[in-house]
Amino acid sequence: MIQALTFLSTYFATRRRRFLDRAALEAWQARRLKRALERARRVFPFYRKVVAAELADFPVLDKPAWLENFASLNDHGLELEACLRLAREAEARRDFTARLGGVAIGLSTGTSGRQGVFLTSPAERARWAGTVLAKALPAGLLAGARVALVLRAGGPLYEAVGGRRVRFRFFDLARPLDDHAAELAAFAPTVLVAPPQALVYLAALRRAGGLAIRPATIYSVAEVLEPRDRAAIEGSFGGTLHEIYQATEGFLGITCRLGRLHLNEDLLFFEREWLDRTTRRFVPIVTDLFRTTQAIVRYRLGDVLVAAAEPCPCGSPMTAIERIEGRTDDLLRLPGAVSGDLKSVFPDFVRGAVLGVPGMEDFRLVQESPDHLVLAVRPPELQDQAAAALAQLFQRDGLRVPEITAGEFKPFRPEVKLRRVRSVLGGLREG
Repeated sequence: MIQALTFLSTYFATRRRRFLDRAALEAWQARRLKRALERARRVFPFYRKVVAAELADFPVLDKPAWLENFASLNDHGLELEACLRLAREAEARRDFTARLGGVAIGLSTGTSGRQGVFLTSPAERARWAGTVLAKALPAGLLAGARVALVLRAGGPLYEAVGGRRVRFRFFDLARPLDDHAAELAAFAPTVLVAPPQALVYLAALRRAGGLAIRPATIYSVAEVLEPRDRAAIEGSFGGTLHEIYQATEGFLGITCRLGRLHLNEDLLFFEREWLDRTTRRFVPIVTDLFRTTQAIVRYRLGDVLVAAAEPCPCGSPMTAIERIEGRTDDLLRLPGAVSGDLKSVFPDFVRGAVLGVPGMEDFRLVQESPDHLVLAVRPPELQDQAAAALAQLFQRDGLRVPEITAGEFKPFRPEVKLRRVRSVLGGLREG
């Protein structure tokens, strides 16, 4: 009963929360931020020595530092290894119900190279459910919805949502997508949520007559949404493909009615660590304004975002994002042709060069060292053209062209998060 009341109060509060302009939003943020920082100093041992509840007094934490201090950054003192062990055992059984000390434990995908866990109390799960539905259901809760979640993991966050008006069904990506077709058709979702590559596959299945569903709203989640994938999905299902920007660190953003992605600045405070002001690329540093079980205070995400050049016509004062480009780990680092200093190459340019080769279907690129790239393409006979396109890109940018060797193309695996461009150099940044 308490969770239901929390869910409903959060849902209606989120729907009502509107800001006349950016100044009103920032004034509201300042009040919420002060409360969140004051609580962090009281509750989490890691911040006991912070001298004042001012944002600048709190350290910026990246994932390794956050995991290293895991026990002192949650209000139950839970140890990382115990949580990881429990979450991995639950995921191996595909039940996603790991709990410890009354707290639900979710497992991150480990895209950045190391798995972490996120902890949620029953109240937080109810608040999350109310917030997501308030933002993601175009017609509102009373209109009802059937939401199909085609994901790598289910869990208590989704269980908190189910009810008579809104029904959720989890479709496990660990199973072949073809096996879900009949069940998806029987469920007849009005809202479909899935990673881009799963949506591309379902779109192809629908075009071939093997998937009889017509969802009114489709959300892309969990992976970078690329233009050619968007075109394939929208071409099959019709309408505008929307995005949800969600991570272990929180519900970070969602598209507006016009399909433009906005940061959820009514849920988190975003700082920008600029990678390139000219091209508006930055890494977000986030502070959660509502989370209570775990501290998300000045947490440096590994994502590269591109800010929109102009305000969104929808009128929202929340920051509009042109696109999520990838992770800092996806930036290539190549030596300059003259200086030899390492410079960044953003994955968007790499994808554009390779996918621009006529007839190119897909590719994977891994940087193993500053002087060596492994490129795998489909179809394989386009290997030389793709390597030449990359060499032309690097030469244009005044970079030394590395050795580009052919690799084995590994097809789409739904249960593994897709990263077409990846570097093992750790996402180092310039200067």
